[in-house]
Amino acid sequence: MREPLQELANEVDPARIRVLTVPKANKRLQMVEGVNATNTELLVFADDDAIWKPTMLEYILACFEDLKMGGVGTSQTVHAVDPNGHQTLWEILAGYRLTSRNIEIAASTHIDGGICCLSGRTAAYRTLILKDPAFQYCFTNDLWLGKYPLNSGDDKFLTRWMHSHGWNTYAQVCSEAELYSTFKNNWRFLKQVLRWTRNTWRSDFRSLFTERYIWTRHPYVAFTMVDKLFNPLTLLAGPVLVATFSALQEARAGPTNKPLPPWNIAVSYICWLLVTRGLKLLPHFAKRPQDIWVLPCWLIFNYYFAIMKIYALFTLHVTAWGTRAGKKNLIERPPFEKGAILLETDPRPFFLPR
Repeated sequence: MREPLQELANEVDPARIRVLTVPKANKRLQMVEGVNATNTELLVFADDDAIWKPTMLEYILACFEDLKMGGVGTSQTVHAVDPNGHQTLWEILAGYRLTSRNIEIAASTHIDGGICCLSGRTAAYRTLILKDPAFQYCFTNDLWLGKYPLNSGDDKFLTRWMHSHGWNTYAQVCSEAELYSTFKNNWRFLKQVLRWTRNTWRSDFRSLFTERYIWTRHPYVAFTMVDKLFNPLTLLAGPVLVATFSALQEARAGPTNKPLPPWNIAVSYICWLLVTRGLKLLPHFAKRPQDIWVLPCWLIFNYYFAIMKIYALFTLHVTAWGTRAGKKNLIERPPFEKGAILLETDPRPFFLPR
């Protein structure tokens, strides 16, 4: 990929864009190479499908006026793959997830200053943190259960490193710093979600039970992590309890205690779920009211996601990327994945992994 990327860099600005490569394809090695090529105080990691507003960088950098600020993330929304702006069912579901995430990170940031993950789509860091040899060794030799090398989940690792080494984090949730990103517009979106879910399980287990810094530094974030551990079970228990109630009321019916029709119970439960799930999505509907038709699908997706989380829990040893061909899990120290671009702006750089 070096030659086509070099051609692209030359078309944009050959004086300010350097294309670097590594012999082995591995995102974390690629990121470390980018860090070591950076000589400014701050850097920004950004995915190649991340789309910035003109005000994005200014609003991110403002957070670093706090000298203890180590990492800064942003709010996010979906940018359609279709040039005409049409979003598929899968993209709308991704938008729903991002709306919920924006609320969660805004809440945790303002409650106790923490954040569960500085998303790798765009996140800024102090360069000195990432140039630390201790960080780079741990980052590129990250093993699950001591034997499964991790390539994805780099943003989770970076966030935990901020928590465990005394650095502050912040989520810049405002329209000026809102990031646009594309998502899979077909069923392969589910494979992305599965990879993210495995990364979340691994990282949350480490935060809560291995490293444990999160309990004292950001107790609200710790609470949300514990809540997510039990969320699949509580969500799946709902229909079971409703069905049990429906069956029991038939058996215990009497002259003055007539049972409700099963359809009445089912419709009431579904309406309750739609209302409670829809409340959290009001910011999304305010921007895209036409997406409300996907709300019933969102309800089904939530139950599917609960089952997926349980499946992911029992397959944490699977560390493959899932949606990218040729991504290998290598614990090696040479630099960077083929096709990485390091852009140094004046005065601060940012890095786009390809």
